[in-house]
Amino acid sequence: MSALLLLAIAVQRYIKVSRLLNSSMSLRSKRLTILAIIIGSIIISVPCLFLYGEAEVPLKNENRTITGYNCGAVPNVNRDLLLGYSVTLLLTSLSGIFALIALYSVILRIIYKKESFRKRNDYRQNVNVQHGLGNTINTDVSNCTDAESYSTNMDSTTTSNQQQTIKGEPTNKEHKSTVPPAIHTRRKSKTVRILCRIMHKHRFVIMCFLITVLFCISYLPRIALMITGSVIANFWDKLTDAEYVICLCFYRGYLFNTIVNPVIYLVFDTDFRSSCKQLC
Repeated sequence: MSALLLLAIAVQRYIKVSRLLNSSMSLRSKRLTILAIIIGSIIISVPCLFLYGEAEVPLKNENRTITGYNCGAVPNVNRDLLLGYSVTLLLTSLSGIFALIALYSVILRIIYKKESFRKRNDYRQNVNVQHGLGNTINTDVSNCTDAESYSTNMDSTTTSNQQQTIKGEPTNKEHKSTVPPAIHTRRKSKTVRILCRIMHKHRFVIMCFLITVLFCISYLPRIALMITGSVIANFWDKLTDAEYVICLCFYRGYLFNTIVNPVIYLVFDTDFRSSCKQLC
């Protein structure tokens, strides 16, 4: 259910960012989506009732034999059926992951292009306002580059540097101070400012993107171990103690996703953070 819900959120985010059809889902659409997710999850999970269950694990210690129980594949299960189900789960998961990657790649690309375009428009408007207030601008802002628009400053910088070179003084520091600070800022941190603006305005999209990435990372090892256990008979019984602990950590790694999610909500969701502060 969590995987299908993430996919539904990604589709809704894509529709909203791309402004396709009606960008807001009605309450009826949301309820139908949740109902479809529940039905789909039940259909996918039903085979687990017949393929997995309680298996005895004999543990020998000196002269004693302790019988433990492990939740896993049923001992007498049809191996081909178990392998087929595991492969089906893997293909379903990979399809969902590729769909999520594709959707969020397009979403982030659209957001970045919009913010970059808006930033250029804001810069041109600011320059036009300054020009209207009396600042002299000799070149067309929409077509000129930084070097062209500040050629006079660069020429004066070169002359000053030549004079200081004759006197034996360093020129790098003076060269940096001659170019207007605003140009340095615009050159070096244009992408950074756009990313910060995206983080501020589209926190929900970034939050869902991070949750999706962590979900994929935490669930793929579990599915891989399920397939390995389906192909290799008594896979878990043949492991050493150290190998068993490592594999079990990867097998239960999906719990890490549940632990990290509230932290991500605290960072990106201001309403959630305020509610937690009030609760504390």
